[in-house]
Amino acid sequence: MNLDKILQISDRCINDAPPSCSAYCPLHIDIKSFIDEIEKNNFDKAYKIIEKRMVFPRIISMICDHPCENVCVRDKNGGSVLIGELEKSAVLYGYAKPKKGYAVPPSGKKTAVIGGGLRGITAAHDLVNKGMHIDIYEKSGRIGGRIWEYEGKNLTADVISEEFAFFENNQVSIVLNKKIDNSDLDDIIKNYDAVFLAADDLISEYDYDRETFQVDSSSLFVGGVDTDKKNSVVFAVSSSRRAAISIDRYVKKVSVTASRENEGSYISPLKYSTDDEEEKTPVHKTGEFFLKEEAVSEASRCFKCQCRDCINPCSHLRKFNIAPKAYIRNINHNERIIKGSHYANKMILSCTECGLCKEKCNYGISMKDIVHETRQSMVERKKMPPSAHDFALKDMKFSNSEKFFTYRKEVNREDIKYVFYPGCQLPASNPDYVEKIYSYLTKNIDEGVGLMLGCCGAPADWSGHAELMEENVKLIKRAWAELGSPVFILACSSCMSNFDKYISEIQCISLWEIIDSFGLPDNYPSGHSLKLNIHDPCTSRHKDSMQESIRNIIAKLGCEIQELKYSKELTKCCGYGGLVYFANREQSDDFINDRIAESYEDLLVYCTMCKDLFTSKGKRTFHMLDLLFGDDLDVSCKQKMPTLSQRQQNRMMVKNKLLGQIWGEGTEMSTKDEKYAITVTEEVKGKMEEMYIVFNDIRKTVINSIEKRERFFNPVEKTYLARLRMDNVTYWVKYEGDDGKISVTNVYSHRMEVVEENHENQ
Repeated sequence: MNLDKILQISDRCINDAPPSCSAYCPLHIDIKSFIDEIEKNNFDKAYKIIEKRMVFPRIISMICDHPCENVCVRDKNGGSVLIGELEKSAVLYGYAKPKKGYAVPPSGKKTAVIGGGLRGITAAHDLVNKGMHIDIYEKSGRIGGRIWEYEGKNLTADVISEEFAFFENNQVSIVLNKKIDNSDLDDIIKNYDAVFLAADDLISEYDYDRETFQVDSSSLFVGGVDTDKKNSVVFAVSSSRRAAISIDRYVKKVSVTASRENEGSYISPLKYSTDDEEEKTPVHKTGEFFLKEEAVSEASRCFKCQCRDCINPCSHLRKFNIAPKAYIRNINHNERIIKGSHYANKMILSCTECGLCKEKCNYGISMKDIVHETRQSMVERKKMPPSAHDFALKDMKFSNSEKFFTYRKEVNREDIKYVFYPGCQLPASNPDYVEKIYSYLTKNIDEGVGLMLGCCGAPADWSGHAELMEENVKLIKRAWAELGSPVFILACSSCMSNFDKYISEIQCISLWEIIDSFGLPDNYPSGHSLKLNIHDPCTSRHKDSMQESIRNIIAKLGCEIQELKYSKELTKCCGYGGLVYFANREQSDDFINDRIAESYEDLLVYCTMCKDLFTSKGKRTFHMLDLLFGDDLDVSCKQKMPTLSQRQQNRMMVKNKLLGQIWGEGTEMSTKDEKYAITVTEEVKGKMEEMYIVFNDIRKTVINSIEKRERFFNPVEKTYLARLRMDNVTYWVKYEGDDGKISVTNVYSHRMEVVEENHENQ
């Protein structure tokens, strides 16, 4: 796994990009955060946020010309947030006299500041904080320049004087009533490490770099402001602060130009969508300033802009409250550590790999691909927790064993053009539909239709087991070749997705396209005046012909359709994808409930697992096959998922029934041991589902305990406790009875090896 490559991908994520207001603000105040604090009535915290980025905050906040409001995205939904007024509120209600800090050690460097107005004192303030000695030369009798013009408006003389008290230290010398001319300037330049020129009459005589404010490569720096912004308070402050950075670098003899991107005002890459936002007009001030409650109300109008285009619609990213940039960094750490806890495992195993994030990302970041590659790496490095996908992989193995896997050409045909491949989930949940579909296909298609039963390998793919996936592909390809390389008719979109990904040489067509082309089956259920929301399975994303066929069939059935907000290429996952259903059931439930919450009508699906999960939460859900081949629609839409044991039983039944009825091959289902009648209580059945234990595992454990006498007996309860390890899972079964009639009263499984010591020689 190329970790450096995925880290580069993470750099494309703009989740942490500033909102338009903060980017355009030349001081880059964290506007979103300080407004958020005001909304929470935390004016003191709001002030501290402003104070971090603003020089003389009690002054500048009151006189700022707030260009940030010009780019506020709330403008089109009721009017820009009154950021300037909220800044004032933060000062009025949040200011507290700062604690006296430690003085910055002197650097031994001296800078002259020519002009004690707004630009000059801003640069002086920042350079003093760098440890420099500053001499300010001001032509008038006081520093501050145009700041004093605001006295009596939003500012008092006391506040101005209190803020200027900063300069009352031995690192600053202020020379008043001293006008500097060109000859004076030449002498000053010779006697100082650097000079900052903030006097308008002298600035115009110099050409300077617009990024660094340096005149040529000299020690002279100019406090210039672009012509169209020369009257802006905040742009004047910004240019002076940036010049101070250049001066500090210059005297330290480091690069003046390096890493200066986005230092001033710029346009943020964040394009916040307001499509789902309601319109709210600005709060009306009842006085000169906002009252506290008015400020809180106005702050609530702020969108708190952040790119969450992939997070908001995804239950997984919302659950972990994480964006791709941070997600990828977590993966990077998880992959690189050799010893220690892999804290990101749970998160990595909770992604359904549905691909919606990429559809919503303007920068093409696909967590589906990154998570998939990560899972493969975890498997290769033997860092994949075995419990995460153990049952799903065993179930896949079962489906591709002789108990289910088979393939046949159509009866009495040497050559076939098609083969029907229902997948493994449909036969497990709705075994009767397989026979009905095959009958429909052979009746309508003259070129011959064979049958193949098995699993496409989705569990191997989702879990990152590349070798198992490769074995699965070989199994399918061998059978395909023996059948004469027919076209696969697929009922499952996950099968379609895996065939496209791993066996692209096999031509495939969806069952729905076939039915759309050949027409509805005879005697399909009546009463189809249904109102339905269509849920497209996530593995059908970008499979336009499949989705179109579904909608065509629905129209022919006379149902009323209402599309969900997230459908077709933007559809969501039901919670089964990526094997999340097995790795993190709580996360799977989030996906299920999220999708159900979107739909106000009965759901229509064309994926068996989607239906099983939705009905498990009580949502009336129809599978397309219910409308085409069902017997009782009211019963069908409420049908619950069979138990894990029943699902395997159903697959075996489908194989044996079809081979017997269609091909005349007599087979027997060896699912019971006639010597023992083993029953389980309803409570035990629930635990079996929760712990992914099938009845056959219980049966083997009990029989082993009886025939090998490997069990513990409880004389008080008159019960037995049996243990059997199969592969990497140990099963524990508590049962009673020993005369061939066994009642299982408790079960448990774990993936720890029990080490038994030999004490014979002790």
